[in-house]
Amino acid sequence: MNPKTITELITIAQSEHSKQLKRMTTMRKLVSIEDFKTLFITRAQQTMHERKNFSDFVVDDSNKEVINLMYRYIMQSQCEINPYVGIILNGRFGCGKSVLIEAFCKVLNDLTPRETDRIETIHAIELVDQIRLNGVIPYSKKNLCIQDLGKEKIEINDFGTKYKPISELLAVRAENGAITFGSTNLLTKTFGEFYDPYIGARITEHVNLVFLQGDNRRPDYSINQPVKNVT
Repeated sequence: MNPKTITELITIAQSEHSKQLKRMTTMRKLVSIEDFKTLFITRAQQTMHERKNFSDFVVDDSNKEVINLMYRYIMQSQCEINPYVGIILNGRFGCGKSVLIEAFCKVLNDLTPRETDRIETIHAIELVDQIRLNGVIPYSKKNLCIQDLGKEKIEINDFGTKYKPISELLAVRAENGAITFGSTNLLTKTFGEFYDPYIGARITEHVNLVFLQGDNRRPDYSINQPVKNVT
């Protein structure tokens, strides 16, 4: 086989790049804003029910702009964030981050024709356990929604070897261009403090970090609780 000329190599590279861009821009089906909101609310309600919370999912001033942003992200037009990387929602405890992002990932899976582009949702604590058992590689390229980043152990000791599983995973995923969704209570500046300065410096390059407004939405089923400690 004759070696390829530089012109042929350039043509091949341009063709591969063109196919990649086409795949990135056509991986989601077009959907109207009305249909998107109906599907999103259905998936959000389903997510709440899976957590044994049978309250109604409410769209209000705290979350409606984020939901609208998610629609613009899907349409990949007139979007103020990068529609080719993932979204991590951050905000106060209980404001609804994990429900919103999990519902959104379910909607993306509904609208994504390729099985290989589907998003797997996993809690950060469970993910650390899986990395300890299987290593980083199985999670280095697949689309992931990592819930409650920052709740896991930052460092683990595996038979005398200490390492930071989520820091290492996020670094590898950034290099691979893997799409990461998730939720966290960490702010942008505290990512580097909690994980690694490298992660803190690059997190906003590889992920859209979106702040969700609002206070605690979690239901309180406790009754007849004393004001003071019982002695």
